[in-house]
Amino acid sequence: MKRGLSSVSTTRGFTLIELLIAMSLTVLIGGISYQFIDASLRAQTQGDAALSSLTAIEQTWQLMASDLHSSIDRPVVTPAVGADLLSVLDSGGSAEDRRPSMLSAQLGNLSLADLLGREGALLWFTRHGWVNPLGQQRSELQRVLYRLDDNGSLFRDYWPERNQQMSSMPQASLLLLENVQAIRISFLPYGQTPDDSAWLPYWPLPSAQRPTSGQGQAQGADPALNRFMPAAIRVLIQTPELGQVERIFLLAGV
Repeated sequence: MKRGLSSVSTTRGFTLIELLIAMSLTVLIGGISYQFIDASLRAQTQGDAALSSLTAIEQTWQLMASDLHSSIDRPVVTPAVGADLLSVLDSGGSAEDRRPSMLSAQLGNLSLADLLGREGALLWFTRHGWVNPLGQQRSELQRVLYRLDDNGSLFRDYWPERNQQMSSMPQASLLLLENVQAIRISFLPYGQTPDDSAWLPYWPLPSAQRPTSGQGQAQGADPALNRFMPAAIRVLIQTPELGQVERIFLLAGV
């Protein structure tokens, strides 16, 4: 008896349309995955930049707080030789109208940058309590300058206080912040309520605006300090990562 012809099994392949659909889905999934990965990497990069900027600005605040709280009422010395650019701020050298102890970026028709020969000079003063761990023969007083260069870098320059010329080169410069878009410093005189109208964009005060002896003095505070140094300083810094951040620093004696 003859057996019937055995059936031959056939395997069906993919059609061109199915291949195109599969390839399209693969590309679509890959594109979506890339967008998620790219967004995640950008968010991580931005987060790292913001954290780095936050750390740097917090260190800047701490250094400014130490400097300003240790600032002292030490008038700028009169140069022994050469032109005295600060003479435009004097009016006879009386006790009520003496040379300033703190200088802002703009001093009437004179700029602090012109006086010091340091571009972007913002705030100059003298502080005490300069730590001397090596026991060097130097004063504990230190001149300090905060300045912002054309590249948006904020520096702290300092000098040992030796009654040297204002235009002398600093002993060292410390980079505090980079990519600073703007910085604004304002000053609150003693005896003023700290509302927006009381903050001034310049220091020292013109003689007509200084309180006379006994006015606006905090209990136990040095009366000379109350007239010739601000009660507080407000600093606003703007960066791409953090936007505008602001801090108010109280000076000693408040």
